[in-house]
Order: sequence, then structure tokens, then C-alpha cells
Amino acid sequence: MKQALALALMGLGLSLACRPTRMPVPTPTLNPRLAQAREALQRGDALAALAQLESFVREHPEALDARVWLGDAYVMAGRMGEAEQVYREVLRQAPEHGPARLGLGIVLYRSGRLSEAVAEAQAILARHPQEPRAHYLLGAALLQQNRVPEARQAFDQALRLRSDFPEAYVGRGAARLLDGDFPGAEADLRRALALRPGMPEALYWLGRLLAQQGREEEARERLRQFLETNPPAPFAQDAEALLQALGGD
Repeated sequence: MKQALALALMGLGLSLACRPTRMPVPTPTLNPRLAQAREALQRGDALAALAQLESFVREHPEALDARVWLGDAYVMAGRMGEAEQVYREVLRQAPEHGPARLGLGIVLYRSGRLSEAVAEAQAILARHPQEPRAHYLLGAALLQQNRVPEARQAFDQALRLRSDFPEAYVGRGAARLLDGDFPGAEADLRRALALRPGMPEALYWLGRLLAQQGREEEARERLRQFLETNPPAPFAQDAEALLQALGGD
């Protein structure tokens, strides 16, 4: 059971890893270089975003929002140390900069510093209780700590604030699965896929859930769909092993 729980919690890490912080659109007259960087972030092209942002921030160190975008690009590129440095520099100048705090929380989560991630999410929520992404971050970190009921409450709150939040449906589905609520978990995971067809983390979780219930045909289908998204190696290896156990290719 402990091994299955550890594997399940790894799956939620995939969800958060794929979604760096998103900043609001600053103004209709956004600098062309920043506009290109924003478009690159939106399509998941970290290198293109960094090509614009690193030089822009060197030239305009006072542009805090651009520096947060730079941190987001580092997160997307997996460069957690550089992202943390950028977010902390912004927070030294503007301690209440919400997107920088959220970005820092994501870095802490991604780095396995779960207690710090929980504290950061709680600090954001103390000032911004209506921020759904902070509730999601809190739920993700709590779930990694095996604090399942608290995690579920955090995901519930994220979804009360934003009903079209597929990552939060995946998180709550994970919590429900770990609680043995298979119907609730399946409903959440299918809702995530309705909101974002082909969402890798929802396919991964749903495939595992269906396999656990003995619904082998659809489990194989979902796991194959997940593998078609070219997931990171640990998740791909797990899905391939599960497919083999189910008699798949």
C-alpha cells in the first residue's frame, strides 16, 4: 500500500510540474519582447521565453512583473535554483507580490520542500483567500505529505473559487482515490479531461483507477493515450509496466 501511495503522489507532481505560474496580461501596449515571451510561455517554449526575458530583465531590472515571468520560464525549463533566486529577489523589493510568492511556492513544492511550500501557500491565502491557485498549491503539498483530508479540503476550495480548474479536479480525484472513493475520483478525473482533453496527468490517474477496478479495456486505452503525450521517464515506465500487467502491448 505504501508503494502504491508513493507512486500515486508522484503523479500529482507531474500535474504541478506542467503548470508554471501565469501572470496577468500587463497592458494592451505590452513591450514587443515581453509579448513574444508571454506567447512562448503560453505554448510551453521555455527556451524562446528565456531568450527574450533574460536580456530584457538585465536592461530593465525595475520591471518586477518581467522578472516573475523570467522565474516562470526557469520553472518551465526545470531550473529551480535560478527560479527561486529570481522570485526571492522580487519579494525582497515587493514582499506582497502575489505571483512571485506563488512562483516561489511552486519551486518549493517541486524541490520537495513540502513544509515550506505549505507555509508559503498559507501565507498567500492569509492575504488573498480567494486565490484558487494557492489553494491548489496547498492541496498538492498536503497530499504529498499524506495529509489527505486536508488536501481534499484545499482542492474543494480551489474548485469553489474556479470551477474550470482541471488541475484541481485531478488533485481532488487523487485525494478521493486515496480515500477509496472510486466513483468520486472517476468523476473528477473525467471532468478534468472534459475541460482539457488529452490532459496527461488525468489520463495517468484515470488509467490507474480503472486498472485498480478491473476495467482493463478502458484502462489500457487511457494508459496508451498517456504514453502518446511523451511523459517523463518515471511515469512512462510505470504506465508501460501497468499496461504489460494488463496484457497490453
